[in-house]
Amino acid sequence: MFGKKNDSATVTGEPEKTKKLSPREVMAQQIDAVEPGKEISFRLGQIYVKPYITVVRNSAGKKFTVFQDGKDAAGNPAGKRGKFWDCDKARDIANWIAEREGTSYRA
Repeated sequence: MFGKKNDSATVTGEPEKTKKLSPREVMAQQIDAVEPGKEISFRLGQIYVKPYITVVRNSAGKKFTVFQDGKDAAGNPAGKRGKFWDCDKARDIANWIAEREGTSYRA
């Protein structure tokens, strides 16, 4: 009754409900899954002058390095990316990208 956990789901054989991940949590998991030396890219919303964000997983030092790149006349990455910041937490990067309407980008 009071103070006891109800284990009726396991007793009745019903499967436990899995928590649905938010887009930010999914993005953080994608960033965390990148192998050292590899990278993942994102595109920010329409209003940004440098809309391409590349996250590189480092093998030493801070866990991730974030680069920002502009777009060329065709709307593709210009190839002149600059270092933006270093970070140890994928969640911080995912939050920053999500606040700017970022989505995964594949060349």
